Amino acid sequence: MNKQPGITTIHLFNPETDYALATDSENYTPPLSILNMKRSLSLLPALHCSSGDMILVPEGLEELLSRNIPFQELLQEKGVQAIGTEHFVNTINANPHSVQFRPWGWNKTLRKWCLSNGVNEHLVPSVEEINIIRTLSHRRQTIPFILNMKDIMSQEIRAPRLFTDTKSALDFWKSEGDVFFKAPWSSSGRGLLYTKDLEYRHIEPWLRGTIHSQGSVMGEIAYQKKMDFATEWECNDGKALFLGVSTFYTSPRGKYQANIIKPQETIIDFILSNTNVHLHGNNLATIIARQKLLLENYVAPFYSGPVGIDMLVTGDSNIHPCIEINIRNTMGRVAIDMFKRMNDPESSDKEKNYLNKLTIAGFISPISIITDLNRDVESN
Repeated sequence: MNKQPGITTIHLFNPETDYALATDSENYTPPLSILNMKRSLSLLPALHCSSGDMILVPEGLEELLSRNIPFQELLQEKGVQAIGTEHFVNTINANPHSVQFRPWGWNKTLRKWCLSNGVNEHLVPSVEEINIIRTLSHRRQTIPFILNMKDIMSQEIRAPRLFTDTKSALDFWKSEGDVFFKAPWSSSGRGLLYTKDLEYRHIEPWLRGTIHSQGSVMGEIAYQKKMDFATEWECNDGKALFLGVSTFYTSPRGKYQANIIKPQETIIDFILSNTNVHLHGNNLATIIARQKLLLENYVAPFYSGPVGIDMLVTGDSNIHPCIEINIRNTMGRVAIDMFKRMNDPESSDKEKNYLNKLTIAGFISPISIITDLNRDVESN
């Protein structure tokens, strides 16, 4: 990850952040499935953080370390320390200019947790800043991005629709056929409803419940697709720094599965090989330049931190330039940072071997990491 020299980063893996934003509450409690993933992957930042960094484990630190044996080895090799709440609070309060806190994403529940445990208020985002993050994270933000790329994208691509009532959403489904409905805030393919092979009795309650809980629902054409990919960015001081592209696998119903770990040249070649580069709207460099401009108009003036823009190549070999905008860390960013660590001359052979073992098939999958960790625990 990008950071200033001499700055120690404290990482926190909190994958529930989009759901906390959805509730707009200071007291959000994730469902058990998300809590289990959060606990199992609490040390995920060890895969991509820098030597000397720290990883915050808010609860159950000793038990977690006893179970995550391979991660412990990596922590020791990189000089990365897993810390509990008290250590975190004391460190960040005592070193406000040389320590930065880097959660997966910010929300009001995390802000309240920090303050209630004694973190100085000026070291965490204000309520107003988190309200801005929440607004930027709403999936409707893809609409102005798409509308401002009409001149450089394929005519096949259409802007999504925002619905605040169930009937209008159902009318959209009836007129368009197979579509994706999406909750305004969710992640990793959760909060998505793909209508293919579903009936009214499945679709209507989901729409009604989502609109009731989150105020609206997004409707998008279900493109036939060849591949998913994303651009990864870091926003700071009103500017958007392009970090690279990532490509990933999803299930037929849109749930995230894994990221590919390859050199940037290989990933770009893979994208272009699936794209009809001779057709209007498929100039990847032009699209990335426009994304940068739009981020610097709509996002970077109000937010500093990681951003990922999800994209795809349609079945007709056209680039869809903006499926989602993630105002948080992403597995695509992790994949890019991991590849850099694996090829950094300053990385030890032991670290490189460990990361290569995790990516033996050329991809990184949170589910496979959890499976491997459980297998290692059972064998010890």
